[in-house]
Amino acid sequence: MVNRLELENKIIPYKMLLEAITTTHELIERILPEQGIPSLKYGLKYLTDALQDQIDKAGEGLPVIGHHFSFQTEYLYAFDCVPICIEAVSYLMAALLPEGSEPYYDLITHWGHPFHTCSSQKGTMGMTLDGLFQFDAIVTPTAPCDNTYASYPYFQYKEGIPLITPDLPFLKEEKSYDYYAKQIQLSLNDLGKIIKQEPNYEKLKNHIEIENRIYKTQMDIFELKKAIPCPVENMFNAMAAAASIFLSGRPEKEYFYDDMLALAQKRYKNKEHHGGEERIRSIWPYMIIFFDLAISEWLDRELGMSILFDIFNYNFADPIDTSNLETMFYGMAKKSMEAPMVKQSAEFYYPFIDECVRLAKEFSADCFIFTSHIGCKQFGSIPQILREALRDEVGIPMLLIDVDVGDARFASDKVIREKIKIFAQTLL
Repeated sequence: MVNRLELENKIIPYKMLLEAITTTHELIERILPEQGIPSLKYGLKYLTDALQDQIDKAGEGLPVIGHHFSFQTEYLYAFDCVPICIEAVSYLMAALLPEGSEPYYDLITHWGHPFHTCSSQKGTMGMTLDGLFQFDAIVTPTAPCDNTYASYPYFQYKEGIPLITPDLPFLKEEKSYDYYAKQIQLSLNDLGKIIKQEPNYEKLKNHIEIENRIYKTQMDIFELKKAIPCPVENMFNAMAAAASIFLSGRPEKEYFYDDMLALAQKRYKNKEHHGGEERIRSIWPYMIIFFDLAISEWLDRELGMSILFDIFNYNFADPIDTSNLETMFYGMAKKSMEAPMVKQSAEFYYPFIDECVRLAKEFSADCFIFTSHIGCKQFGSIPQILREALRDEVGIPMLLIDVDVGDARFASDKVIREKIKIFAQTLL
């Protein structure tokens, strides 16, 4: 007979994360002053609640379902299950554990997986190879990047995990959304057969409606970032990225955004900046550095540089019409196809360049910082074109940093900070 501990051990990395988050949150409460880093305090509190809930559910014997980040976590709440985002686990561990996900990158590399693929997937692959994850099934769309194609088959062919692959089209047209809506529904039906559950669309609707309510709060915070000084601290970007996955479709996400909006409104009213003085307003059109979250606070307090937003904090999906199944699945398809990184990777660069130029003007940005992630080869030609567009259309510079956002050994925090510091001196 399988006992509760054995069932919980299907998701050992969640236990590791819970311990790290609980310890970090306790240190924040005990050591930092009341004003501290509020977004970190709020975010870790709600992440603790969500992770503990998922561990408890694994202990009850609910199936563990892995998924790509573009197949939104809340969609899996059509079932009684434990959803695990393959990419999010790797990067949250990179942020919170002393060695990050690096031991697991090495494990899967030594097994034979190419070192230059995306560390977001390599981490969880290595954890699975090490027996730390036991998935009952995995769902991943056929996009947005080559790393997805190259990495996910490992779970099926090496580990024998059922792999469901809804076909995500690249063309952004109505027929594409209709097509992918059917693919999502078929995928949920296939998943239900594997885990022996019928999809509960009323339950799914309730979780989607939580996301719909959060949308307005997200847009209110986004609008407040236009203010000078920016009333939202840099650390919010990292916590919001974590919330978008681990708290997706859950009440904790709503609480987090409500707390942050109240704080931002207070700072806006008092013209306060978290770091004391805002000297530089930066936009990071791609990803922040996950293995060094402290860089967010360092930029705020040492350089007076605001990160207005990164790729996970300027892409927002419209609320989904849940009045009937047809409109609900259409909205789900559109949200997936226009999700951060999926949207940018599945089209030519013109819309991305145009959007960056528009955001630079609307948010009074002084510069862009582009983290060229080793795994995102589909984006490798973009930085120079973007740099020229920002120079010609807005008159601002862009710093390019070659990096692996989840692996400190490619470019260390020391190297990255030095580059940003020198770049900032040219702006002041």
